[in-house]
Amino acid sequence: MELIQLQIPNNPDKWEVTVGQETFDLLSNLKINDFSKSKLLSETQQILEQCGNPKKSTSNETGLVFGYVQSGKTMSFTMLTALAKDNGYQIIIIIAGIATNLIDQSTTRLEKDLRINERMDRQWLSIKNPNKQDVGNLNDKLQECKDPNFPDEEKRTILITVLKNTTHLRNMIDVFKYLDLNNVPTLIIDDESDQASLNTFEQKNAKDKDENKFAETRLSTIYRRILDIKKILPHHTFVQYTATPQANLFFNIYRELSPNFIQLLTAGEEYTGGNVFFKECADLIQIIPEQDLTLTSPPNTLLEAMRWFFLGVAKGKKNNENKNRSMMIHPSEKTSEHSLYTHWVINTKNEWVDILQNQNDQDISKKTLIGEFEKTYNKLAQTATDIPPFDEILKKLLHSIRGTRICEVNAKGGKTPNINWHQDYAFILIGGNAMSRGYTVEGLTVTYMPRSIGGGMVDTIQQRARFFGYKRSYLNYCKIYLIQDAKIAYEEYVTHEEDMRMRLEQHKQSGKSLNEWYREVFLPDFLKLTRSNVIYDELSRSSFSDEWFFIKNPCQNIPNNQKAVQQFIQHTNLQPYDSATQEYEMVYLKTIIELLFNKVSYENSDLSSIKNALTIFCNENPNELCRVYLLGTFEKPRERKKIANGIFSSSGQLFQGSNANYKGDATLRQKIGASFQIHIVNIFDENKAIFAEGVPIVAIYIPDNINPETIKQTYQTIEE
Repeated sequence: MELIQLQIPNNPDKWEVTVGQETFDLLSNLKINDFSKSKLLSETQQILEQCGNPKKSTSNETGLVFGYVQSGKTMSFTMLTALAKDNGYQIIIIIAGIATNLIDQSTTRLEKDLRINERMDRQWLSIKNPNKQDVGNLNDKLQECKDPNFPDEEKRTILITVLKNTTHLRNMIDVFKYLDLNNVPTLIIDDESDQASLNTFEQKNAKDKDENKFAETRLSTIYRRILDIKKILPHHTFVQYTATPQANLFFNIYRELSPNFIQLLTAGEEYTGGNVFFKECADLIQIIPEQDLTLTSPPNTLLEAMRWFFLGVAKGKKNNENKNRSMMIHPSEKTSEHSLYTHWVINTKNEWVDILQNQNDQDISKKTLIGEFEKTYNKLAQTATDIPPFDEILKKLLHSIRGTRICEVNAKGGKTPNINWHQDYAFILIGGNAMSRGYTVEGLTVTYMPRSIGGGMVDTIQQRARFFGYKRSYLNYCKIYLIQDAKIAYEEYVTHEEDMRMRLEQHKQSGKSLNEWYREVFLPDFLKLTRSNVIYDELSRSSFSDEWFFIKNPCQNIPNNQKAVQQFIQHTNLQPYDSATQEYEMVYLKTIIELLFNKVSYENSDLSSIKNALTIFCNENPNELCRVYLLGTFEKPRERKKIANGIFSSSGQLFQGSNANYKGDATLRQKIGASFQIHIVNIFDENKAIFAEGVPIVAIYIPDNINPETIKQTYQTIEE
């Protein structure tokens, strides 16, 4: 591994964030409980205090906000917008995605939550996609802010929403050239920041034979525009929002858009993400069989999915529920397949309506269709225990099917349609990429996605997971239909995301810059981290399965580790091993993590990976027992000789080998599950002089079922 020397920038001095009237008004307007409001405010304060101090004349910060898919990132950056206004930021720019429907969605949501068009105090000047016609108005507002004689209560904050499009970004830059932006604190929020914002020529730049290895010889268009925006603003903070930060985190840390601080958002109590669907409630997942992937007629699983959805709609109508219910069908990125599925769904809907409105209850088609709905109802009722009896649902079924609106969502007609959620109660949406990143589907209960994982890029796969979101209150009516490889990919993503968040939170708690974070995460080899064109260096993979792992440089923090190991030995009543008695203890993995791993201190990234893997495995298997062996004691330590500088070059230097009476340390493990050895050793150097005494070394055997396959950058950075 190549180690690159990097001068870590000093973190800005912490400044006191004020919660003002704008923030209080927004909080009172939000329809969430007090606990969620408190958490939202706390996390937003943590974001803003890492941004540039608005009382200083210049600033150039870049941060990353990492949320979950469909978990309320828009609410977070709306709160950040309000809080920034309260603290003297004069311009707030929202770069709102690459699609017109997304900027419309974001602008509408911001103006609604901030009540921009309802209130009469004129505290905001909201402009979408600014151009030169806006120069005069913007200049007037900035001059008013700088005028000491102008009343503070009449000064307006400028809110700009702009499409992540080269023309609109260039137009905004041209506007800024006519403005005096000195001493104008500006907050730039890049929504879906891993999409289009990063340099797509990074991989090609890495291959250039340039004296400066990290020179940017090529710049993609959007990336260049964003750099130009940052250059023209003397005081700005650029905040990247995304639920899939793989590209942001593994982007070349020498680049302007590499974040130097991070905030992890926590989801609300009603949020249902990957853990719920793929671990806690795995019965909500239905596999689409291979025979249902042939495009000749409506697949049986599609028909079942539609029945499942319509039964939920009928229940909602019976109970006079007002919030939308929707179903999403995502077959492919190809619009031809969208049209085919739309044709199937419309024909099926019309056919079922015709059959159900037949007054002859003895009609064979009607009896057959009702029988199919009843079979699906019986499956649904196993989880949805509050569903009314089938006879009552049946009375609402015809109206539920007939009243459902079917929409094809893509740009085939030139523009992706906006869904008017107030117009109807129930919707079936059919589309592909337009319904992925950033797209909000109200009341989504049933997802039918026969799409494969394609190139296996986890950030792209995860952005299709619109079925994540706030739906715990109607979770039992949800159903997700996936093909087998997609199900496996999402299961792996849950572990990957959990590990990534754990590592980032641990690093954040250290108080270090994000530039110093060791870039390594769990990822199985059949999945890719992100698109390769934004990654400067090649990524390497490693695995710890079916082998012993130990710290080769154990002479770190010896007093702390001695104390931790002594307490663990006392707590577990661990006795020293000898070949005659073959002593070992069976200890809960949870205990090992809490009382041993969380107490010992070694600077080693591999140990961090193993600890995270064991923690995730323990969360899923809380009663897991492991063998623990004590090899040597503090009163009678083993001796390990010829250890240069206290660093072990191989396991053979630590583990005792086999002989006529002993099979060797490496055999001391259980066949299934993790095993642990605690070695207490005196270390001697090459000159037979004592180097360190009573050194505790923890060795871990990782079986295949806890295999933490990792991916990491081939170069890492260290502070000068």
